[in-house]
Amino acid sequence: MKHLQIILIVLILGAMSQPVCRADGMEDQILIDKLMLPMVPEKDAPPDYPDYDKDNLLEQAKLQLYAGQYRRTLVTLENVTHANPVQIALLKGETQLQLGRLEECLATLDAADVADDPGITLLRARALAARDDFRPAIAQVQNVLAHQPDSMAAHYYLGQFSEQCGDIVTAKKAFQWFTDDPQDYLQQWCGHPLTFTNAEEVTLLGRALDRGATLTGQYPSDLKLHDVILGMFVRAYDQINRDYWPAHLAAAEYFLLHDDPEQAQEELAGVLQCNRHCIPAWQLEGEIALAEFNFDGVDQCVAAIRQVDPDSPIADLLLAKNFLQQRAPKLALVPINRVLAVQPNNTAALGLLAAADALLLKDDQSAQILHRVDDLDPNNAAAYQEVAEQLAAMRQYPRAAAMYQVAVSRAPWWTAARNGLGLLYSQSGDEDNARKVLEAAHTLDPFNAATTNYLRLLDKMDKFTRKETAHFILLYDAQADPIIPEYFCDYLESIYPQVCGIFKFEPTEKTMIEVFPTHEEFAVRTTGAPWLPTVGASTGRVIAMVAPRKGEKTMGPFNWAQVLRHEFTHTVTLGETDNRIAHWFTEGLAVQQEHAPVHWEWVPMLYHAVKKHELFKLDELTWGFIRPRRPIDRQMAYAESSWICQYVEQTYGHEAVLQMLAGFKAGEDQDEIFASVLHKPTDDFFEEFEHWCQRQVSGWGYDANTTAQVTDLRKQGEMLVKGRKYPEAVQLWEQIANLRPVDIQPHEFLAGLYLTHEINQPDKAAQELDILAAVDIKNNKYTKGAARAYRKIGKLDLAMQRALVAVYIDPYDTDAHELLADIYDKIDNSEGTARERHVIEELNQWHAANEKPN
Repeated sequence: MKHLQIILIVLILGAMSQPVCRADGMEDQILIDKLMLPMVPEKDAPPDYPDYDKDNLLEQAKLQLYAGQYRRTLVTLENVTHANPVQIALLKGETQLQLGRLEECLATLDAADVADDPGITLLRARALAARDDFRPAIAQVQNVLAHQPDSMAAHYYLGQFSEQCGDIVTAKKAFQWFTDDPQDYLQQWCGHPLTFTNAEEVTLLGRALDRGATLTGQYPSDLKLHDVILGMFVRAYDQINRDYWPAHLAAAEYFLLHDDPEQAQEELAGVLQCNRHCIPAWQLEGEIALAEFNFDGVDQCVAAIRQVDPDSPIADLLLAKNFLQQRAPKLALVPINRVLAVQPNNTAALGLLAAADALLLKDDQSAQILHRVDDLDPNNAAAYQEVAEQLAAMRQYPRAAAMYQVAVSRAPWWTAARNGLGLLYSQSGDEDNARKVLEAAHTLDPFNAATTNYLRLLDKMDKFTRKETAHFILLYDAQADPIIPEYFCDYLESIYPQVCGIFKFEPTEKTMIEVFPTHEEFAVRTTGAPWLPTVGASTGRVIAMVAPRKGEKTMGPFNWAQVLRHEFTHTVTLGETDNRIAHWFTEGLAVQQEHAPVHWEWVPMLYHAVKKHELFKLDELTWGFIRPRRPIDRQMAYAESSWICQYVEQTYGHEAVLQMLAGFKAGEDQDEIFASVLHKPTDDFFEEFEHWCQRQVSGWGYDANTTAQVTDLRKQGEMLVKGRKYPEAVQLWEQIANLRPVDIQPHEFLAGLYLTHEINQPDKAAQELDILAAVDIKNNKYTKGAARAYRKIGKLDLAMQRALVAVYIDPYDTDAHELLADIYDKIDNSEGTARERHVIEELNQWHAANEKPN
């Protein structure tokens, strides 16, 4: 979960000294234009309002302000003539603040006839804080406290602003005031909650108690406090004032700080139902979408914020985070620079700028920005957290850990920093340090959902069985998956010299292979989130995968051997480039190392893309993986990346691939690498690649004339099979296979026909089954069929190879093991036979214990 501790402070951004902007970011404005939403999107239709008292325009303005109809509020106030000037200024100033018109707001509040009012002074403090002018804002709050020492709002804002400018001592004292004698509001609440009848004060009390408990580490010693604070928010919006949406907002922030986004979104729904233009609510929605990699959702939140404030720095910073999450730091520089041009001391923007520089491998510049942040706020932890998260996403583990450690040391109460560091240690294979950090986080906040989930997973992993080989460490659940060690280790050691030899690199540490019995556990282990649309993932040293078997909580059987070769290729290429390799390049190389033909479902997709000139451009290819716009985009990105790597290998030689890897390690960007290694601009390379693709698909038989011919022949072929005219059917389906060789259907028909008694050509059946088996990694029926066909014609070595692949695809298929055992027996492989008989016995026991009765 991203840093959410400062989310509710809507406009704490500001301007002092000289701006820290980056001109190189502006060069990418053309690129960003394709992704930027309109600065002022079409406005929502106005909601239905109750009938207002037309004679009381001030009341009408209050209702409009509360509903988020800010521009209407200003229009209404223009017509108010007979009202207290303080009341008018408060409504007008609040409206201008929400619209981001800070200078207009301050001018309104500085008018001579209202300037000294305590309410005006507090509002002025909030406006100053929105400009990052924390010291003047705090002075305004202290002025209020000098005249109204019992002001709950003043004490709360004193704590909030002090915390934001790094004065934790003052912040603690301000929040502690709520529980000090003589008022001790906590005790009053616990004893007589019904005496609290002001929704605003109750909400402020809940927020103040939460921040105070967090900063002082009170939650571990008072486990009831969690429910007490939530009870305050619920009472504010459920009993005192059912329309008081700020209490929903406070509850949403609270849930997010405890990493519970589902509950937070329920509360945000309550906010947006009343006020569709609440910027803090859209900011929180954006942070949730960001954590879920819902990039389009973040864009929608940015658009909603800009509908209220077209120049909102909050929208720009959220957009920048969205680009950083997508590994597009150059695009992120554009909105960051916009904020810093106006608010050069905005530490949130500076933290994102340092993070962007880190992603761009500009470590010196990143360090300079962090020094700038330290000058402004010596206790700032958020900037280091931003840099840590970006480095962690790049698998720059030591550098990321150093940044996380700074954040933890500066904000020891902050569970988000500890969770990030714990997940980092876990992904790098350091479970011992991960547990220490996460247990410390759990002690600070026993109710944090993310921390609890991580620790539960580590508890389960502690019970995993460990098997170590020369180059790998295998961890698995022996009770849930007893078959795993029988095959994994031997296979892994067999591919180690092959993959390492191809890329001329060996990992410096043993690679950890972790097999999880459920998909949810695998996903949490890999990303910290209980979802991930794949069966395997490499985080560098660690390769995690879900158990390859049927089950309610798995993703079914799959060829784990092929997946492991793919993921180990990632481990090697990531290690060889210090995790700086372009995403499309490491994926393309990994797909190539699967040694499998083009997937059947990729064929028409690729043909259409090539013929319609809809292949991803090289600068768009990685976006196909991380931000697919269409259902086919991710598959398209895998397929095209694989083809590019194949083309480079065939055209420029394997040495070019190695030189490209070296270029990425040196920090060169894509264009520099193509120029230095392939000696041509990226655009010229892509044009050549497109011509190559045209040649690749030219013989696939998906052109209009061949398609018409195939369609007609297919109907005839199906009729011949139904009529049991097998010899004629064979000739016709062979003709179809020649016309369209990468279509699954003719090979399926031919395999079946060759196996019939009338045709009885098992050698040809085996060849067809091999073609089918090479593409299907989730079903072993073709590999078992090929093994039986080869066994029938006496090609036992080939039969053994296919039967072993059948076992790889579905290790829990007893029939596949029986087949392999029989072939081992026929070739006098006593060791293999003994292993299969042992596995079959073990499987029978496993099935008896795990299969549900009919």
